[in-house]
Amino acid sequence: MALFLNPQKSDDKYMTWMRCDTMIKGWLTTTMEKEIRSSVKYANMDLEFWNNLLERFRKEIAQRGYEVKQSITQTRQKGTSISDYYTKLRSIWDDIDFVLPTPRCKCNGCSCNIGKKITKLKEKERLYEFLMGLDAEFLVMITQILSSKPRTYIGTAYHMAAEDEQQ
Repeated sequence: MALFLNPQKSDDKYMTWMRCDTMIKGWLTTTMEKEIRSSVKYANMDLEFWNNLLERFRKEIAQRGYEVKQSITQTRQKGTSISDYYTKLRSIWDDIDFVLPTPRCKCNGCSCNIGKKITKLKEKERLYEFLMGLDAEFLVMITQILSSKPRTYIGTAYHMAAEDEQQ
């Protein structure tokens, strides 16, 4: 909590804090929409400022999570190249990772392997999402991937589809 408190003007760290405060505020305000920027233009980067932004955007994060999950279900190759299609999916997956971060195991020195299981499930889900959006010309390859043992990973599936597309 002390990180957000402004030092007193008499404090020898005051000027350093002010420079950092100004720099961070500059970074934030240049990325904000005009309406938001005008409401925080003269604010200091203190606890009140961060709480204000959090309260404002907490609900939007839930809405954004819904939107990116919806967009992943609607994303299809539709005749574009495999590379373009995969790049679009990667972008959506990056958004999902940001808006809906993967839960982490909180035990110290744990042996439950929850993190590994979650990563495998996420990888499997992304493989399915990639395959579901491919055009019909890839049906044979999709069947091969789904029936392969050991399980094919998303990177391998992408390369297989790209090779198939070139032929």
